[in-house]
Amino acid sequence: MTGFRNMSINESGLTDLIIFRTRWWQHQVFWVAVFLILLNIFKTSSTFEKIDLIYTLIFITPLLGITYLNLYYFIPRYLRREKYLLYALFFLVLVGGGALFLYLLFDRWIDLFLPNYYFISYYSIGQLMIYTGSLLLLSTLLKLSRSWFMLLRIEKITTSHQLKSLQSQINPHFLLNSLQSIYALSLEKSDRTPEVILKLSEILKYTLYETEHPKISLEQEIGLIRDYVEMYRLRTDPDRTDINLDIKGDPKNLHIAPMLLLPFIENSFKHGLRSGQKGAFMHIRLKVTSGTIEFSTRNNTGVSDPLDPDHRKGIGIENTRQRLELLYPEKYDLQIGEANETFSVNLKLELNQ
Repeated sequence: MTGFRNMSINESGLTDLIIFRTRWWQHQVFWVAVFLILLNIFKTSSTFEKIDLIYTLIFITPLLGITYLNLYYFIPRYLRREKYLLYALFFLVLVGGGALFLYLLFDRWIDLFLPNYYFISYYSIGQLMIYTGSLLLLSTLLKLSRSWFMLLRIEKITTSHQLKSLQSQINPHFLLNSLQSIYALSLEKSDRTPEVILKLSEILKYTLYETEHPKISLEQEIGLIRDYVEMYRLRTDPDRTDINLDIKGDPKNLHIAPMLLLPFIENSFKHGLRSGQKGAFMHIRLKVTSGTIEFSTRNNTGVSDPLDPDHRKGIGIENTRQRLELLYPEKYDLQIGEANETFSVNLKLELNQ
């Protein structure tokens, strides 16, 4: 599932444009540096001649192709998915294939379109493999180093997310209403009172302790979602609202970043069911298939509080989008939209076994 980076959140457009422009200049600087280095190696005299420029330009052109094939196909498809043996095999194929192509290019083919320059192949296939392998290795390390720097950012975001979880995801307003619901059940001497207290306790325990880990089991995340939905059921009138939670598939042996899905659910409850209007609905679906989850929420748009800062900024969802980009690059597809008074979220995410 490579290339899953299609997001419909408006704020992401400017960010993606800035990232694209930054990467574009980085790539330009890299290839200019490679060109100058090779030009100094290939020059036939103390000064640069026209033939040196042409030779270097022709030499570097095939290297462009195999480098970007490695960066945007083999690394995401094999190296990032921890298929190291397959990646090593394809890496060697790229090195050998690139070297052979360069050898044949200057030994046989170049005279067909540049007959007046009399180019010859100065290097053996083994020497050309050194050139090709060095360039592929350097570009791979540069790409991986960018991911390592991003991991440092993940730690900062995870720390701040733990604090925001208590404030925005399991906020005091939610806790107050939950305690009021428990109090009402206790007055009615409801048999469900101990169960509700236990669910609230599990939610708080999860928020305080499990979010310290970078990954937790998908079963734990699903358990949190079940408890959270059940807590909200206690706060709504079943005759006026329709809350549905549908979970399919086997989550065993799968792990996910803690509280990654909950902000979408909390946002739907906050802006949909909170208004209490008749006919309000909240439908949550989670399907697990072969290491991939398909998660969706549907709710009526409801009436949001204009004084709520999250209503204006969408902080919870935006933070989640950034976490997805940092934790699961090129492994997710997120679609968020609103139509016919229905707000929807669709997330397809590939999890590591």
